[in-house]
Amino acid sequence: MKNQVLNRFIGVVDDRDEYQRYEIYKQLAYSGILLWYLSMLLMFINLIIDTIQNTLSFATPSLFIINMGYAIMAIVKIRKKDLDEIDCASTEEYIEKKKALKKASSLAGFQFGLFMLIFIEFVSPYLVAGEIDVRWWNILIWIFSGLFFGIIMYWFSKSKLQKHF
Repeated sequence: MKNQVLNRFIGVVDDRDEYQRYEIYKQLAYSGILLWYLSMLLMFINLIIDTIQNTLSFATPSLFIINMGYAIMAIVKIRKKDLDEIDCASTEEYIEKKKALKKASSLAGFQFGLFMLIFIEFVSPYLVAGEIDVRWWNILIWIFSGLFFGIIMYWFSKSKLQKHF
């Protein structure tokens, strides 16, 4: 069934050999990731338009459900086959990868906190009411949310490190 769908999608009538299937899967994976990011951007644009118009269109929650369903499905399948594990052959490599994960998680937490602060406290109120009213309490909430997100990301990614020494 999978080969029939693949053959119809690419427009051939016979089965592809292993190398051709590998190349096709590689191209489909890249285009799938690209389309996922583009649909996330479209969802974000729809959210801004809905915010300005003070409505909720069908497209915004539909795109959210499709994007989250795809992301969850991909994560579950990747985890089921342990494709997200990071192998470490030595103590030095383990420490180096742990530092890299700490840096990446810190950056992710900072980006999350900054994006949420800007979008929730500045952009959304301006689009809805035309005025911005930011309090220190709200800034602290997003700073701590970013820290919490970064810590959770670090713990989660650190659990994927596999020691083989």
